[in-house]
Amino acid sequence: MTEQWIQGHVLQRIMFRDGLVLNLDHYNELVISAPMELTVPPIAGETREVFSIDPMAVRREQKPLFDFAGTTCTHAEWDDDGSLHLRFSGGQGIDVRSDDQHTSWELYGKYHGYAACLPHGRVRVVRHDLPESETAAPGPG
Repeated sequence: MTEQWIQGHVLQRIMFRDGLVLNLDHYNELVISAPMELTVPPIAGETREVFSIDPMAVRREQKPLFDFAGTTCTHAEWDDDGSLHLRFSGGQGIDVRSDDQHTSWELYGKYHGYAACLPHGRVRVVRHDLPESETAAPGPG
């Protein structure tokens, strides 16, 4: 796995355009287009809640759950099967499994490169900020 360059960056804006779009500082953008789980922090002593959300068809009542712009991405990783796991300083978490038919997520970084989870969990990474010897090999598939 390649170092996750969005870790430590501030989430500046959250949009819904062809999926869930997370804009982070330093010209980083993550687009999630596969069903995901959004974990929200506990409120008033209750337990954390997890919501299953289709970012291609977010319902109006789900949109307030995405009110965490201004937080920092404290954890970002993907598994060998392409599943993406994000955590934010406000206590939110996003988990996206790979999809057998479609691209699940795409990460664009102006100063780093591109990573995407293609169908069947194949992760492709193109880094232009690291020597070729330090970039990760393509994922399985």
